[in-house]
Amino acid sequence: MSTHPDSIEKWRCIRGKPKSEHRAAQHLRGAGFEAFCPRIRHQRSTVRGKVWFVEALFPGYLFARFAPLQVRHVAATPFVSQVMHFMEDFGAVPDAVVTELRTAMDVKETITVETAIQPGDTVDIVAGPMRGSAVTVTAVLPGAQRVRVLLEFLGSPKEVEVSILTLLSGRDPRVAAFPTHDA
Repeated sequence: MSTHPDSIEKWRCIRGKPKSEHRAAQHLRGAGFEAFCPRIRHQRSTVRGKVWFVEALFPGYLFARFAPLQVRHVAATPFVSQVMHFMEDFGAVPDAVVTELRTAMDVKETITVETAIQPGDTVDIVAGPMRGSAVTVTAVLPGAQRVRVLLEFLGSPKEVEVSILTLLSGRDPRVAAFPTHDA
């Protein structure tokens, strides 16, 4: 007695509505499906100061475990935009991939990433008289919440000190969460 391929549950990729991937996962769980929406928590400097942001690790996407026979039910779930499919298959994701992602997350399916500013980083000044300037960090000053940056001023580079709270790092927190190791 063999199992019909359309009744085999696998992890599959789902497209969620923008900024609502976690809500789609909640609704899928409520409908009896296993769902996983990995999210990233990181801090950014804004004009209001440093603010914590929580957003999808894979913007617009989440994972759910279901069989192809259940695709209509999954697609009709609130905050689900579409079930990803390739030809006749519905975007199966290996169990090992989901397991590995889950081990990196906390109980809220979130990973917290510190994207501390480091010497050599190119950052944008988002507040104060130099707002809008892209500068290179030359030193992080201990204990003072200040950094020294290289600023192009009147045609020549000058080092100036600014509050770390006025800087916006261009570093992608998703890369910081899962850095690649080149051999």
